[in-house]
Amino acid sequence: MRGIGTVAAALLLLMSGCGTVPRAQAAAAAGTGSRVVSRVVQFARGKGRPLPTTLWYLSAAGGTGVAPGRHPIILFSHGLGGLPEQFAPLATGWAKAGYVVAAPAYPHTNGRVRVDRDDIRRQPADAAFVLEKLTTGDLAPHLDGDHVAAVGFSAGGTTTLGMFRKGHSRALRAAVSIAGRRPASAFAGPPAPMLFLHGEADRVVPIKAGKDAYASVPWPKQFIPIPAAGHGQYLNPGDPNYPAISARILAFLTEHVPA
Repeated sequence: MRGIGTVAAALLLLMSGCGTVPRAQAAAAAGTGSRVVSRVVQFARGKGRPLPTTLWYLSAAGGTGVAPGRHPIILFSHGLGGLPEQFAPLATGWAKAGYVVAAPAYPHTNGRVRVDRDDIRRQPADAAFVLEKLTTGDLAPHLDGDHVAAVGFSAGGTTTLGMFRKGHSRALRAAVSIAGRRPASAFAGPPAPMLFLHGEADRVVPIKAGKDAYASVPWPKQFIPIPAAGHGQYLNPGDPNYPAISARILAFLTEHVPA
């Protein structure tokens, strides 16, 4: 197996070819003085299922509104005991590339409640609800609701994969599962390419669980093991693997859901 340094170099090379154009387009559209704005919108899928959703997007110059144009959406799902803001570095990078990022805090698995693992199976419907609210609400004129990517970490990876079940929207064009498991539902509906990333030394969600999920996908897919990596530390900017992993994710998104 190649060393992580070789893998990192290859992924960074791939990023240099795929990520540059969307960043330039986003900056040009927003104008000088644009910045990434983060704010929380309040959604709820019925009583007892609040879904406060953190948004990240590139602003118009000198303001807090969304930059001109229609932007594809990235729906991000956190893991058990997680919170959207813990993934701000990744989300900020995607926003700079021209995406609108939406990350719900799931009602029974976020870091401010007592975690209920059984509720993971309900989260794909929560994610779909958030997308519906976004694409029919005030931000709709700024969103390309026909081009959506879903990304998730750990239980959020399982949630992400669970969105691609029978009857899922054609707007879901791609998925990234990071250290996720196979969902309870079967894959069905319009095909979508999928990227899997998993630490080889993950003791929380063993890599075998990720490979089982990968094997069950009937569509174009790629599995990238991360040598010697545990459960998601490579998503932290201070980790030596972060530049390569974040670059690989953005390159995949750019290829399949271009901004």
